[in-house]
Amino acid sequence: MLRSKILCLACLSMLVSTANATETYSVKALMMRALNSPAGVARGIIEGKEADKIHETTGSYDPLRGEVSTLKRYKEEGCSRLAVKLIQPNTPTQQGTKTDFALNYELNLCKNGMPPRDTSQFQ
Repeated sequence: MLRSKILCLACLSMLVSTANATETYSVKALMMRALNSPAGVARGIIEGKEADKIHETTGSYDPLRGEVSTLKRYKEEGCSRLAVKLIQPNTPTQQGTKTDFALNYELNLCKNGMPPRDTSQFQ
């Protein structure tokens, strides 16, 4: 009985520490993480001017989540087409309810911060 309580407390402690370990990024930093990731994916909480503007616009101050994934890689070294999704939970609607606001866009980006020179050449 005591052993199961200790195991339960250890699991809860691990969950709390994992939840608090969420890293924060700017949108650009999250895109760079995706470009440098072997899987081409990055997720995290967005902070900074982008998050401030979305919070101000939506009226919701819950953490802004960001997800970046690679759609395709170009032959030019370090260049990819990225899909960016920003999610703002608990955004008030005109009807008085709350919903998740999502902003989705795609862009071509290289590790040097510039777009690729030739977007017709894929890996």
